Amino acid sequence: MQTIDLKLPYTEVTLLLDALRHYTNYIEELDENSIDEDTYADLLNDNENVKALEKSISEVFAKEVEPY
Repeated sequence: MQTIDLKLPYTEVTLLLDALRHYTNYIEELDENSIDEDTYADLLNDNENVKALEKSISEVFAKEVEPY
């Protein structure tokens, strides 16, 4: 897998983590009856990917700075 090395200030990393956590919370609290089935399925799939991304970034941040 190819990766990129992003040099971000710690404050921007915390902002990114907050945004990812907000998005996963939004999906988890969404009423599945309020949207169509395909869209809901896509959001659930996105949620798993975003959770994995958030976990990965969070772990790196915790090693470099502190748990957030």
